Amino acid sequence: MIRLFFFLLIILPISSHASLKSPGDKTGLEEGMEFRLLKKLRRFVLVSEMKARKEITDETYSQVMLGGYYRVTKRWRMGLFGQAEQGLRWDADWGKGPSGWGWKNSQGRWDYSTVLDSTFMSQLTPKILYEVKTRLFYYHSRNALQLRVRPGVRYFVLKEGKPLWQLYTALEAYAPLNYGEGPLYEAWLYVGALYQLTSRFSFGPLIAYRQRWFRSYDRFEDISGETFDTTFTSTNIGLSAVYSW
Repeated sequence: MIRLFFFLLIILPISSHASLKSPGDKTGLEEGMEFRLLKKLRRFVLVSEMKARKEITDETYSQVMLGGYYRVTKRWRMGLFGQAEQGLRWDADWGKGPSGWGWKNSQGRWDYSTVLDSTFMSQLTPKILYEVKTRLFYYHSRNALQLRVRPGVRYFVLKEGKPLWQLYTALEAYAPLNYGEGPLYEAWLYVGALYQLTSRFSFGPLIAYRQRWFRSYDRFEDISGETFDTTFTSTNIGLSAVYSW
């Protein structure tokens, strides 16, 4: 019994230290807000988008995107945007520092990308709109290509023939094209509503279920001799607002 006790005293700290080489799964609640400005110019729509949220890692993510759409046909439009993100997390942000293995602080780093957008919309009924948004992201500093596909449905509550409420749901998946080990990097399921306060301004609540996957990279495996496959799961509660003219 005494021998077993001393054996556990020796082996448990070693096992605990070894497990810290790989990041653990996380779950929790995130809070955020997003705001969009839309300016219509005949077949063009200029777009400015800003987002901020407090993540389960206790860091703040912020994003600014500027660009616009060109309406090719009644149902199809193409867009081009420039985007800047602060607090974006990558697999390689897990590393070994002076105090051991951990996530690097990404709040002081900006990731810049160019975004090509293709959006198809179809009116199923006078009150129901179906949309498929496909976006290709190129992250310049990382030479990384990412594809995002987002199908969604919007239901309009009308008053005197004009929208009063928009109720919407959408599913979005992020697929890495030239980096990473798995088929998906991130996935979202959105449910939200927008109340048309004035003819130009609408706002409402947004709730999303979010999953992110982080997987070991070559340098980590070379240093540690291990692999990891970590999942962050969160519920995102926020407020969304749109101003258009």
